[in-house]
Amino acid sequence: MLNVNRRTFLRGGTSLLAFSGTVVSRPARAQSTGNPVRGGILVIAQDANPPSLDPHKSAAFATTNITEQIYGCLLRWDDSGTKVEPDLAASYEMVDDLTYRFTLRDGVKFHNGQTLTSADVKFTFDRIANPDTASPWKSLFAAIQSVETPDARSVIFHLSAPFSPLLNYLATVKYSAIVSQADVTQRGDLISGGAGTGPFKFGSFVSNSVLKLSRNEDYYEPGLPYLDGLEFRIIPDEGSRVASLRSGSAALTWLNTPEVVDQLAKTRGFVTPKQQDNNAVLLMELDQRVPPFNDVRVRRAFSLAIDRQQIADIVWRGRAVLSAAIPPAQAPYAVPSAEVLALPYQTPDLTQAKALMAEAGHASGFDTVFAVSPQTSSDVAVAQIVQQQVARIGIRIKIEQKDWGSLVKDFQGTLSPISMADLAPAPDAESNLRIRFASASSVNPGKTKDPEIDALFTEGRATTDVAKRVAIYREMQHRIADQAYALFPAAIPLQFEIWSEKLHGYHTTPCAQRVLLRQAWLASGMRSRVP
Repeated sequence: MLNVNRRTFLRGGTSLLAFSGTVVSRPARAQSTGNPVRGGILVIAQDANPPSLDPHKSAAFATTNITEQIYGCLLRWDDSGTKVEPDLAASYEMVDDLTYRFTLRDGVKFHNGQTLTSADVKFTFDRIANPDTASPWKSLFAAIQSVETPDARSVIFHLSAPFSPLLNYLATVKYSAIVSQADVTQRGDLISGGAGTGPFKFGSFVSNSVLKLSRNEDYYEPGLPYLDGLEFRIIPDEGSRVASLRSGSAALTWLNTPEVVDQLAKTRGFVTPKQQDNNAVLLMELDQRVPPFNDVRVRRAFSLAIDRQQIADIVWRGRAVLSAAIPPAQAPYAVPSAEVLALPYQTPDLTQAKALMAEAGHASGFDTVFAVSPQTSSDVAVAQIVQQQVARIGIRIKIEQKDWGSLVKDFQGTLSPISMADLAPAPDAESNLRIRFASASSVNPGKTKDPEIDALFTEGRATTDVAKRVAIYREMQHRIADQAYALFPAAIPLQFEIWSEKLHGYHTTPCAQRVLLRQAWLASGMRSRVP
């Protein structure tokens, strides 16, 4: 493991463990028998329609798993998904606690033919910071005071305070995709697609139908990608996605139902990880701005009325675990599943819950609305169980099912008193919490405003010492549970990924990124069958 020290010149290999301590299981790999074969279109059965293709404006996972094929970052995750290595930057250096210098690769081209320069990097981070962009990632990079570009290939980040997660964020397309200044200026925005530097170029998109990408012939890695392109077919219905995989019309998909995954895993011709990390946490937000959830007694009562273990057992049948604000897979920062019920207001207690409701003036209960999306059937099932559980203390929930795009807007904008979403894993423990609970976060689904939590964020950013960061983020999770700012019914695998055995050279990553499709290839039989 390499630690980033002052004046240490890094050419790659910075370990995620040095910063976030993520523990992951061995990734499942596609078969890689023989030499890679060039050609073919990989058809992916996509479960959700991307609400936007602008990497700086959308937090939706359905956006990220497409934009990560189109754009690159200064850094990237290695094949194991646990170490940072150079991407668009050929090298980088931590000059001191407040200064990072990057040297760009020579001759990298955007898909519009323009050569990448330091001006594009500066434009990217200025765009994220611009309030007019309304980027959900603006608060993540608040420590960047300025970006200096002394020449076309040099970029210097000047920070206002130490920022330990910086390199992890700079390796993640979801947060820091480098865009072309000329392309954004010409298009106005990137909502309908843009020119990146990634292995695949945007081709066309018919909303709720199909999105096509083609090979970037100018990609900087010699010989890559092997595939002629990617075709994302939008198929929200899980049964239809399974059918497309069985028929051979698609070669890769994500599933949500454990029983279906188990069945396919036993079927010849398919590959799926034997064990997938519980790396995604289910977050139920409560609008803290207005009654009744602006009263901590009501939020605590709600938390006490929920039986988390019952939810996990019924909905996921052994494939989910109890979780605090950071999913258990992100050890050592996460509160271990076995210790979650020891946190404040996590163990069911109807007597105490009813007493708190009465104390808050709601002895007769109240009516409220819970927004979820049927995009993930388990979310609806969780909402229904929660509805039954809190009814025991007089809280009467009306469940409103929304399409995924509407639910994302509801969740980020806190448009309903209660809403819930499965949250994608993050590359650093801080980002799991900052975008959800920092006062300055542009997402912050429950609109939490807590100076104590904000102070802990500042402490966490100021040190790269793992033990100190663990203590800080454990304390933060205790505070979140005590104030019941959000509820976490369970942690689960973000998706259950499965693919045809004719897809070679591909494997899963800890943060559910599909960036390794750049080195994947199709056996000749699949190439002839997939249009």
